[in-house]
Amino acid sequence: MDKYDSDSDAPAIEQALFVEENSDEEINLNVPPTSGNEYLRRVRQEAMGCPQVVVADLDTSAFNHKQTVKVTEPGGLLPVPPSYRAPMSWQRLQVAEFAALRQKLIQYRALIKQKKVNIPTPNLPHANNADSWCKFCFGKIQGKSEKLAGDSVAGSVDSDQGTPPLLQIVAFMNQFQVTKVLEYHINWMEATGFSSQQGRWFFALLASLQKPLTPEMCSWIRRLARLCSNIRATLESPEDPLLKELNLIICLVSRYFGQRDLADS
Repeated sequence: MDKYDSDSDAPAIEQALFVEENSDEEINLNVPPTSGNEYLRRVRQEAMGCPQVVVADLDTSAFNHKQTVKVTEPGGLLPVPPSYRAPMSWQRLQVAEFAALRQKLIQYRALIKQKKVNIPTPNLPHANNADSWCKFCFGKIQGKSEKLAGDSVAGSVDSDQGTPPLLQIVAFMNQFQVTKVLEYHINWMEATGFSSQQGRWFFALLASLQKPLTPEMCSWIRRLARLCSNIRATLESPEDPLLKELNLIICLVSRYFGQRDLADS
């Protein structure tokens, strides 16, 4: 190992070109090199004087006026009184029961695939048809014009119409359908509010959501938890029947799907 290698903290690397060292001969950097060996010696000498890491000290203020888009990551959940937050013991119980339910759902799907369960295949809408899924789930198209006004955040989406997320339905949904319909429901929730009917769909879709999650799906369920937090903060009483359903979704997103910064502590 030569002097250049021994002065470096990096592991020894095999030398690409042999360079004849002559410690008695001084290198005059003011005149052009007279041989290839002298040129390589100059390169090596200059490299030895360079720091291993170079950081440019840029004045970024010159670019501020050119910035057209600013993206900020929202923080955690909206603050609520302690009586609105789910106790830790309740959260642990929900996560354990949810994990057990997911295992049973996986086993049931396996029985269907092996044709050991004789149930008819449901006629489901196309995954990319949001309107058809809205009619399927709620019995009608939800729109911003139906946004809630009044005492309840359930409003127009809380209806007996539509199809509940029965086992014989969600068990036949593939992962692409699960993720698309979950995205639709999050958009509908943001536009029209939350209802127990939609809460059941959220629970069934989360139970069908495969891990590990993609970054895109992590973003979607984080958005879902924040929407639940926003609605929870508007409830007038901790006795509101929607509180436990909202807390359950927040709990599953944060505790089961690993978004711990969104958890109720």
